Amino acid sequence: MKPAAKNTLILLLSCVYWTSFSQVRFCAVGDILLDREVRKVIEDKGTFYPFEGTRRLISQNDIAFFNMECPVANPDEGYAINKRYSFRADPDFINGLAYAGFNVASVANNHTIDYGKPGLLKTMKNLQKASILPVGAGSDQKEAFEPVLIEKNGETFAFFAILDFLLEGTVFNEHSVYPAYGQTEKLCKLITKYNTVVDNIIISFHWGNENQTLPTERQVELAHAVVDAGADLVLGHHPHVLQSIENYRGKLILYSLGNFVFDNSKNEQRQSAIFRCQFHNGQIMVPELIPVWINNCRPEPAEEKTSEEIIKRLNRLSNPFDVKISKKNAAYEINYSAEKPLKELMSDGVHFNVFQNKIDCYYDHKITTFSMQDSSFVLSDAVLNTERDTAFIYAIVKDTSLNISRLAIFPYATLKNEFLRPSIDSHTGLFPWKLEIMDVDEDQRPELIVGVLKKTRYQNIEENRIFVYNISKDYIYPKWLGSKVGNPIVDFKVDSISNRLIILERFKNSANQMIISYKWNGFGFKNEAIIQQLDSAVNIKFRFHLSDYSFNTF
Repeated sequence: MKPAAKNTLILLLSCVYWTSFSQVRFCAVGDILLDREVRKVIEDKGTFYPFEGTRRLISQNDIAFFNMECPVANPDEGYAINKRYSFRADPDFINGLAYAGFNVASVANNHTIDYGKPGLLKTMKNLQKASILPVGAGSDQKEAFEPVLIEKNGETFAFFAILDFLLEGTVFNEHSVYPAYGQTEKLCKLITKYNTVVDNIIISFHWGNENQTLPTERQVELAHAVVDAGADLVLGHHPHVLQSIENYRGKLILYSLGNFVFDNSKNEQRQSAIFRCQFHNGQIMVPELIPVWINNCRPEPAEEKTSEEIIKRLNRLSNPFDVKISKKNAAYEINYSAEKPLKELMSDGVHFNVFQNKIDCYYDHKITTFSMQDSSFVLSDAVLNTERDTAFIYAIVKDTSLNISRLAIFPYATLKNEFLRPSIDSHTGLFPWKLEIMDVDEDQRPELIVGVLKKTRYQNIEENRIFVYNISKDYIYPKWLGSKVGNPIVDFKVDSISNRLIILERFKNSANQMIISYKWNGFGFKNEAIIQQLDSAVNIKFRFHLSDYSFNTF
């Protein structure tokens, strides 16, 4: 079989396998440059040429991510800054990106401002015109750090893109046009914030050293920090070569995806890969790599021998990071198995992953586990509050043998690195189904908000209601058991920024629903405003969970 025909067969087999089942299909690639030698290729062979070899692999995904390694603007829409390598692509070149199927682009890199600040803003507008969402830059740092929020098939995503070093030939000003730069603590706070309202958080870092195949200590430190804050997937760019892949706390970190459309000529710079996976209920499924060889600036599925060379090198780089890659069907599977926790909780450097039958604690580089002793007892929700040197996990425990749910408290002593004896509520008639922490009266002492399912003295039908408990270490006592707020309750959450309770309610005798905000008035919750009214055709889950944030969809 001829090499070209063989590559086509591999591509077709991959397409059939990949489209056979999915929830949200995702792929990511490395750096795309549309200037220098790539410009010459485009001018000679057309804007689609660089993407013709991989279009079918990219376009079959619901979300396709890449790093835009150059500004895209007309000559009169910016100015070249004074630096050794300064790039600019023509706006028409974006047609090739859209043709390939890309729809999310990081613009947080060391070339995105090569054509000045006006050129960066114009690049973002040009990408948006082609239905490609730019992330990682803006008119100031507040805007640059805002994530791109996406909903696909009921699955929600927040994308962040960050530059880890100052740019040559520029002056950084927090209140001026620039890529999202540094500020790891700020990024982690945003990740923690959005982790409560979206299913998947994806971080793109422009970092590391060019042509270095192992990540630096700085890369590892940053990657671990964002995963600890709640990130689900970390993608790296800038080294121009493939780097190690790590499995850290059950989350994947791809330290560098290398080049994709690029004109570098060294062997390792021409070896690349398409990362792809599926997202289902906030969990990464079927993570794979498609080895790629860059031929005349154009990425193409690598032939078998080249693929084996690429995967062999990646395995050597990734084995120390608890990752092994093996061939599966037409692609290479990243051997990665991690149970998704029900909740990820964090406070003062202590991280908890709550599963149905256990709680894992990550603290001081150690993992401590509390396992449920009775297999009929399972955890269904949990929240965290810390007092001095003890973390208290307030949880819902369901006894599956008796079909009852109760509240339980799991204390963890940070100085001893151990779980203390838990306690469980004796009340069996509340049937709790959701927990939140909220300082309802703003006295710096948070309360426990509990969704319960129960009848009342005057209503002989079970309905979702809300109770509020004061909490003091491993002791809880009622603050408000009024339970009635308005229409029947479907779901609720806490807006910690404005200190409001956001409730999804349904109209009586109707399928229509509405989102309403409530504020504590000292005696109960007062209806403040209707945020949104929803009919049954709307994706209610997404609208409710992001009701107090702006978002984009495509």
